[in-house]
Amino acid sequence: MKFSLFLIAVALAVLSSCDKVRNLMENLGDKAPAAAATPYAGEWVSEITGSGFDALRQQPGRVVLIDFYADWCGPCRRLGPVLQAIATEQQGLVLVGKVNVDKARDLASSSGVKGIPDVRIFRDGKQVDRFVGMPGEAEIRRRIAKQLEGLPPLPVEAADPATSKPAEPVTRPMSKDWLPPGMKRR
Repeated sequence: MKFSLFLIAVALAVLSSCDKVRNLMENLGDKAPAAAATPYAGEWVSEITGSGFDALRQQPGRVVLIDFYADWCGPCRRLGPVLQAIATEQQGLVLVGKVNVDKARDLASSSGVKGIPDVRIFRDGKQVDRFVGMPGEAEIRRRIAKQLEGLPPLPVEAADPATSKPAEPVTRPMSKDWLPPGMKRR
C-alpha cells in the first residue's frame, strides 16, 4: 500500500513538470467558461493570440491598442473597461486587442513585455506610443486622441433597409414537379 502511494506521488511530481499536463490541469481547474476569459470582449475588443497579433495591428486607417494583461492583475482589470469604453465611443476607429500574458507567453516575450498592463498603440501598422501601468483615464484618452488626429472617418454603411436591395438567393428552390432519378409519374 505504501509503495503504491509512493509511485503515485512520484508520477504526479514528474507529470507536473510537463507543460501539457500543467496546462490541462489549469484548464480543468478553471471554474469560468472559456468565453468569460476576456470579460471586456465586445464588438471592437477582442482576445488575440500570435496569429492574430500582426493582422490586428496592421489595420489601415484605425488606431489599434494592444493590451498585454493578466487575469490576476488588479491594474489590468481596472484598465480593461476604460479601453472598452474608448473603443465603443470611437465606433470602430479604435480597436483593442487583448493578449493574456499567461496564455500567450511566447508573444509577450517576443514583444518585450516586462510589466503589465503594457499597452501598445499602433497606427497603420507602426507603433506610435506605449504605456506601462495604469495612467489616469484622462491621460489615456489624450494619448489616443493624439493618434486619432488626421484619420479619415470610416465610411458609413447604408442602414436603411428600404433603400438597400435584398441579396439574390444563393440557391433556388426546386420545381414542384421534380422527381428523383429513375422514378416516373403515374
